[in-house]
Amino acid sequence: MSDTAETVVINHSEFPLPPRVREWPGIRVVECPREDEIPSDIDGEVVLTRTDGGPNLADLLARSPMWVHTVGTGVDSFPFDALQGQTLTCSRGISGELIGEWVFAQMLAVAKGLPDVFLDEPPADWSRPDFRVGTLRGATVVILGMGGIGAEVARLSLALDINVIGVRRHGTDAPHPGMTVVNDIATVIGEADHVVVAAPSTPDTEGMFDTELFAKMKPGVHFCNIARGTLVDQDALRAALDSDTIARASLDVCTPEPLPEGHWMYHHPKVLLTPHTSWMGPGAFEKMIETFHHNYLAWRAGEPLDGLVDIDAGY
Repeated sequence: MSDTAETVVINHSEFPLPPRVREWPGIRVVECPREDEIPSDIDGEVVLTRTDGGPNLADLLARSPMWVHTVGTGVDSFPFDALQGQTLTCSRGISGELIGEWVFAQMLAVAKGLPDVFLDEPPADWSRPDFRVGTLRGATVVILGMGGIGAEVARLSLALDINVIGVRRHGTDAPHPGMTVVNDIATVIGEADHVVVAAPSTPDTEGMFDTELFAKMKPGVHFCNIARGTLVDQDALRAALDSDTIARASLDVCTPEPLPEGHWMYHHPKVLLTPHTSWMGPGAFEKMIETFHHNYLAWRAGEPLDGLVDIDAGY
């Protein structure tokens, strides 16, 4: 496709796009509402939307665009049945570094006894040994999911001499040397000092962290979920916390989101909960747009797109 040929991109995300987007070769951006009736004159080859699609996405896709890209990674809430043969891509891989930092911060906080070791009054003895303060070195982390996020958590962990065991659906290829990869988390979860959930939400992973799997963990484990709340049976999680199987749960996701007022996760002393913000940081949205830019250029050149979503697998 020549630089002068026009490609109409329908911005169905309602996110304001950076001005530089309109400087891409051949692009014409058309703004489209997510919830109201779609004007009859809106039409184009490419749709930029959110991971949940939006109430009127089916109407938009009925106008026969060819490619749909989501601003975001997890597409478990995307209305796949609205697709009419379109190619679907997501911003896979762009959040690995920022979410990896979030996970590693939680792991380090657990190892160093934070925030419990902070003072709010003079201690009985200054510089007295505090056995709440430990180390990550020599600990074992089991990471479910070896995509961009899981691979980044593994990389950071290896740098601090942590034993890393990755779990993926198929194959045992490791993203980094010095780690082990298995296919069945139940065979290794008993070794973990830290369990990191970084797998997509699919029918196969829904509720997989249940009473039986929690029972295989050794007492005092740290449980960290940055994937989706649907992977966890939250009643079983609460029981594991109350029985001291889990010493701390660091959660950036839950079910539902947002949690209703008064939910036990807000007040449980062993739960640290953030409102699905582990992906945030300077330039996070710009990186998502840059991923779309890369694919936009590939689309115009007739080249393969990155971040293709497997509709049957759900991610």
